[in-house]
Amino acid sequence: MTRKLTLAAAGVVAAASAVAVMWSQEPAVPATAVAHAATTPVSAVTGVNKNGVSAFPLASSQADEQRVAAYWSPERLKQASSYVPSTKPSPSTRSTTSAVEVGPGDAKTRTGAPRAATPPPVATPPMVGKVFFKVGDKEYWCSASAVHSAHRNLVATAGHCAYALSQDKPVQNWVFVPGYHDGVAPSGIFVGHTLYMQEDFAGQGDFDRDYAFVTVHRGFSWQPYVESGRLKYRSVDVGRLEDKVGAFRFASGKPLGRATYVFGYPAGANPDGSRPYSGQAVKSCDGTTEKKFVSAPTWQLEHGVRLPGCPFTAGASGGPWVTGYNATTRTGYLSGITSLTWNLSGGGRLDAVSTPYFNQLTKRVYAQASKQGTG
Repeated sequence: MTRKLTLAAAGVVAAASAVAVMWSQEPAVPATAVAHAATTPVSAVTGVNKNGVSAFPLASSQADEQRVAAYWSPERLKQASSYVPSTKPSPSTRSTTSAVEVGPGDAKTRTGAPRAATPPPVATPPMVGKVFFKVGDKEYWCSASAVHSAHRNLVATAGHCAYALSQDKPVQNWVFVPGYHDGVAPSGIFVGHTLYMQEDFAGQGDFDRDYAFVTVHRGFSWQPYVESGRLKYRSVDVGRLEDKVGAFRFASGKPLGRATYVFGYPAGANPDGSRPYSGQAVKSCDGTTEKKFVSAPTWQLEHGVRLPGCPFTAGASGGPWVTGYNATTRTGYLSGITSLTWNLSGGGRLDAVSTPYFNQLTKRVYAQASKQGTG
């Protein structure tokens, strides 16, 4: 099966140079994608299985995949904004939006400035990237990473980076771009197939379940070409996600107080309005997680795992928390995802991040998502 897409949007010719730069790192030779039958097809009907795992089709048909792929022109990728989570609306409560936990911080006074986020200890893990999606009429992005599965097609991110609580439905046009940096998609684009999450996130807005696993189609890159004097684009197949960039291994039920690396694309503002990050390249924090669970009533969080001293801002949501990180092989165990950012000191800068605790419920969601083949 050869996948060939043509963009008909206005302004395509003017964007030729930008497209050539963005996708120039892929071979300039059209490839043919071989059709593969899904080993465990998912129903087109949204439902909850007996383990409390919700499944939401994103772009499960070939037509939907092509529609989403055509939507994300290089210009749209560049214009997207970092996403800020919302609490789930209720009949008596307005939905609130904040980049920080607005509940009380630690009672103890903290001294010293938070550590500055640094580049990763070696070259960026290739399985870390951005997810792009649409909520309403606006485009956004979050952080994410590839996680190992038998079908080599699975992405892990925050629940709020795949399901819009303010609208009570999945986001639209969801794609994963591993290795994204400075407007470049060096390893291609992977369109989301099906979203898997724990039922309490979509149902209740419970941030103890703010994680999502998304199966993706085979990836593609845009190749510009000219036909009859008009600039067009064809999608060049780049294969399965994990075959292309590798993946972290999934881990759950790990004890607190562990050495952890956190990766992501921070870009949003601090409480004082400063913006220390551009969101154009991966940043990392590392340290030891606190030995107690933390709570955040605004977000219905009761069992959060927090890493103090990490000054990430909005945009880092969904980025991987990695234990046992090997700087040589650039991989390790996915034990969490960035969910909330914190202002523990009460000053103008954020100084901690947290993840939901990956437990048996998380493992169930991961296991269900891992069963689905997407070709």
